[in-house]
Amino acid sequence: MDSWTQYLEKLHKLVESQTEKMKELERRVGELEKKAEENQRPSTNIEKIEYNFDQLKIETLEGTLNIGLTPQNGKDFGIEDLAIEEKPFPPKLSGSQAVKDKIINDLQNYLTNQGPRDLQQIAGQYGRHYDSTYQQFILQDIQKQLDDRVSHYLEQANASNGMMDDAKIQSISQQVKQEIYESLHHFIQNQSHKGDEPGEV
Repeated sequence: MDSWTQYLEKLHKLVESQTEKMKELERRVGELEKKAEENQRPSTNIEKIEYNFDQLKIETLEGTLNIGLTPQNGKDFGIEDLAIEEKPFPPKLSGSQAVKDKIINDLQNYLTNQGPRDLQQIAGQYGRHYDSTYQQFILQDIQKQLDDRVSHYLEQANASNGMMDDAKIQSISQQVKQEIYESLHHFIQNQSHKGDEPGEV
């Protein structure tokens, strides 16, 4: 083998070796660029998040319209005593919302189906008669307070560790219906002492 051929062979091997080293260096540079890009991205580190719900406090619920339901052991209110009243925000009930919805639905059905008859029957006792528009006004005012009254009784049941079986649900519904009846009676009785009111026929 002549020296020229040996030289070319060595040169060829050297070029191949240099080519392999260049490829390796390019691969490493690519990896370093990738790492540098990742380090430049803003990283989000979320620490432990604690919520202290017991620190949240609502002092009052303003703008509540008192529409005249009378608790059996409470102060009498008539529909003519409509007033904005500040009340403490009721504590959240641990019972099921479905139970509350069931009772309110029953009471709304009562007001729709039986309410007008009861209203006219009580009005008749005092020689009064109301047109349908005024009847609806009275019954709608009562309907607006159903949520608060049902919550009141559910809170009482919850405080006494009462089980919410069907009998207890029915009992709460009956108590509120009795309050509605007594409030209608009280309202019409007061109106009969005051004379004619809007809606009088």
